[in-house]
Amino acid sequence: MSPTSSSDVLIRKLQSISDLREGDIDVLKDIQIQEKDFLANYDLVSEGDRPVNSFVVLDGLLGSTKLTGDGKRQITSFFVAGDIPDLHGLHLSVMDCNFTTLTAARLG
Repeated sequence: MSPTSSSDVLIRKLQSISDLREGDIDVLKDIQIQEKDFLANYDLVSEGDRPVNSFVVLDGLLGSTKLTGDGKRQITSFFVAGDIPDLHGLHLSVMDCNFTTLTAARLG
């Protein structure tokens, strides 16, 4: 693990959009995040998948993508460290897009 813990990446991101109380930070620090490295151009989630968990970007660049009518990939969103790109997917019965690593990436 890098000098900055996985939970610190998430905490910094959340603090950039909302005030966190010390108790909130303590709870977030206790979350056990399993890290995994991925090569560039790896499809993490595909349109039509049925998600059962979510992930946080710890390092690297991810994209939300869709395939165009002629089979080309269109990037619709970018995600950086601290982002939780697929959180909405937990409320969908099936995913409506792909999540692809655009660079080598570490996720938790």
